[in-house]
Amino acid sequence: MLCSRPMHALVLIAIANAASSVPSVDVVELDKSTVVLARPRTDATKLGVIKMKARVEVSGTAEIEGSDCPRWLELAPRGWICENATSPTLEPPTTAKPATLDDDVELAPIRATYGMVRHGTTAYSSREDIASGNGRAMEGSNSVRARGSTTIDGTRYWITTSGDMIDSKRIYQFSPSTFKGTAIADSAQMPAWIRGKRDPYKPVTTYAAPQGKKLGTIAARSLVMILEASADGRFLRIDDNVWIASTDVRIASIAEPPAGTGANEKWFDIDLDKQMLVAYEGTRPVYATLVSTGKYGHYTPTLISRLASKHEATPMTSNKEDIYSVADVPWTMFYDGNYALHTSYWHDGFGGQRSHGCINLAPRDARLLFAWSSPDVPPGWTSVYGSAEQPGSLVRVRSARLPAPKLRGYAKTMHDAAIANVVANR
Repeated sequence: MLCSRPMHALVLIAIANAASSVPSVDVVELDKSTVVLARPRTDATKLGVIKMKARVEVSGTAEIEGSDCPRWLELAPRGWICENATSPTLEPPTTAKPATLDDDVELAPIRATYGMVRHGTTAYSSREDIASGNGRAMEGSNSVRARGSTTIDGTRYWITTSGDMIDSKRIYQFSPSTFKGTAIADSAQMPAWIRGKRDPYKPVTTYAAPQGKKLGTIAARSLVMILEASADGRFLRIDDNVWIASTDVRIASIAEPPAGTGANEKWFDIDLDKQMLVAYEGTRPVYATLVSTGKYGHYTPTLISRLASKHEATPMTSNKEDIYSVADVPWTMFYDGNYALHTSYWHDGFGGQRSHGCINLAPRDARLLFAWSSPDVPPGWTSVYGSAEQPGSLVRVRSARLPAPKLRGYAKTMHDAAIANVVANR
């Protein structure tokens, strides 16, 4: 159980009394992006962040003697913010569509414009810097997000979210992947994707029968269902009289949950060998997709952890030998230090190792799994933090070499506490 320092009895005025002596506030609008706290005090645990202009319902108030905040607002569904970051409104609270994994989200959920800056490019901070040639050489690998654009002396510049102005001809614009996994309605019919053994990006051959004549081809990463296996297991039937080689397909399989997983608890199972993620509720698989984990020299560690924080978008940087800066990565879920499940808008290699150690997701998968996983993200919030009180979804990363990895982070703390509680109550 996570703890915080007790408040002095004279400092905290009972919320019930405060609410009775101060006019009630039903809904407020955020004047700025604001941190949500677990208690009405500035040093309390952070629960998340609400974005500017979001509208939230107020369920209670408190006044703290000697506090920098004149009045604290208790929010629905949880948390506290200072009233001075808000304005009253007659508009209803911000709402969001309930998250379901079978949502037919749009083909391109990323509406922002991103690009890769070519090596040797100069960034400018103002028109004056452009006129004087007083720019900054961009080091390493840099992807940027456009906040807008402007034309100066016939040259079009991207204005990035970090405030840089960059010649648009020095930026290669990304086209984010439209690949998407699939919801699982029946665990007896687990999904599979075509991925050729010889060339994973090319179509694979189909056959009229096991070792029979060739029928044609089927595109790489096509979603298929396995209906039957040949006697020797070398061929799989995917349709009436349509067979493929078993080496040309990746099949999702059902795995046992980590010990202590709740009956309906949401968790992720990542198979490094298959480059595949299966999302579960208890023992029931509910979603599967192809991912990209760490490439050579940047392997993704095997472990069992929990989501520590979820962010609608966050930058990612490295100042090590491999210098890079990645702008505003959407739907990022950190689970172990800097390791995260997150959108990759810069490649379409899902099913193969491509990352610096994180678990890369196609944009549509990232958006669905971000909304589905725990802790929930209330409407208007841009970030949430997991804790023992609001635990994040379990994340198990495994391989054939290490099928039962060790617990890490507060997943281990919670597990150890549960074991200790069982022992103490025997």
